[in-house]
Amino acid sequence: MALRDIDRARDVYGFSGAVANYGRQLRMLDKPTFLQKAAADFRYRFVARLEEDIRAGESWSYAKTCNAVSGEAGGREGMEACKALAARVSRLDDALMYEVEDRALALLAVSFGRNSRVPECRRGAIRIAEFCCNESRGLRRQTDQGLSLLVNGFSKWPGAAGCREATVAIAGEVSRRADSVGLSRFDPQALATLVNGFSKWPDAAGCREATVAIAGEVPSQLSRFVPQALANLVNGFSKWPDAAGCREA
Repeated sequence: MALRDIDRARDVYGFSGAVANYGRQLRMLDKPTFLQKAAADFRYRFVARLEEDIRAGESWSYAKTCNAVSGEAGGREGMEACKALAARVSRLDDALMYEVEDRALALLAVSFGRNSRVPECRRGAIRIAEFCCNESRGLRRQTDQGLSLLVNGFSKWPGAAGCREATVAIAGEVSRRADSVGLSRFDPQALATLVNGFSKWPDAAGCREATVAIAGEVPSQLSRFVPQALANLVNGFSKWPDAAGCREA
């Protein structure tokens, strides 16, 4: 039924819905077969229509599908689909980038980051990073989770100037939110992801300041962090041993 439904999908909206639905429902034994078939279909049937579908308001459908198939279960087909989509994203002009939903940009960045050794994925992530820098006001529209996903994706290429600049801009937005409304509404996982990403650029003052702000929030939420998140926090804080806030957290 799962394969039948993606075969019958007439547009990317229906296709992405079926992929997301069955991706959650299928047992681990069946999921790789389904996701690899979905990845191949996505690449051959829809990726070439990206620009057209962005204009139709379907950027989220592409991001959802790429996120689903780019994980480990997607295998080689998932990587190829992610690679093909990233190549097209890297060539989008600003007019089309403005039409991509903010949440889609974040999910695409983290999806491309799963294939950090693929040049096309690197170029796709850098295109998103450059757009985030040029349209810094857009960062204010991003959710707390969206900011963490962007940083997660960009951190896979610490040597890329565009990824560094975008992450510093995101760090500035995190510091702004810390000063204006505080960070208590941030999900603990998002905080840990941000610190882990910021730590890739320890010489960037903005990343240091945002991390210190997060360090001030950690003690009040300590019991909410899972062990892996705690490990990520400690690893991140260790990049700034002279910062009192990081030491105390």
